[in-house]
Amino acid sequence: MKAITSFGTGIYVIAIAFLASWTEVTAKEYQPEESIQKEGVYQDIPIKCPFPETNITTNLPHETDCTKFYKCFLGKGVLQDCPLMTAGDPNKRLHYNRREQVCDWPWQAGCAQCPGKDKNGNWPRSKIPHETDNCRMFYVCENGEKRLEYCPADKCFSRTCQDCVGNRAGGNCGNLELCTNGVKIPHECHCDMYHECNNGNYVLKYCYGGLHYDRTSKKCTTPDKAKCVN
Repeated sequence: MKAITSFGTGIYVIAIAFLASWTEVTAKEYQPEESIQKEGVYQDIPIKCPFPETNITTNLPHETDCTKFYKCFLGKGVLQDCPLMTAGDPNKRLHYNRREQVCDWPWQAGCAQCPGKDKNGNWPRSKIPHETDNCRMFYVCENGEKRLEYCPADKCFSRTCQDCVGNRAGGNCGNLELCTNGVKIPHECHCDMYHECNNGNYVLKYCYGGLHYDRTSKKCTTPDKAKCVN
């Protein structure tokens, strides 16, 4: 694993400590850490925080932002920022490398562009986010080249999951969880959509006539009042 101790040489190792006392946590059923292992391509790359905790630090890539990642704590992902690339420049950060589980140089992290060859000289087959705000679009990397793909109409691409999912917020790789009837939550991608709970499950709803969903009032209203950004 690569590491540095100062700006300008090598790479930062992610080392974030939680200053909290641990308590014993008992789980009714052990929920093992999930990894992507399709066609032997992704080996031991976690897509879900383990619970109970293991003695191995687990980090998850952010669903869309290359400069962010989740550090697992008590089965939940805690959002973190990668360090700055250059001291004094707040606009350029390192990218999270999901294979190495460290913040890395953008051209080596394999997030904004296809990853390079691995240690064995093979091209990793990976999926990376599209550069636009269209959540359905993503790239499949094969032999270092990008091929454009699309998620189904009701799903968005998640780099955390390396898949198209119904709810990717917070690194979630599952579908929307059971809910209380009448509860409304904003759509993870589109301003003119929202989810409303019906009989224990979230149902996709639309705002018509150019209206946007307002997460404060939980109603469809004019874009200037909703202040939603796609």
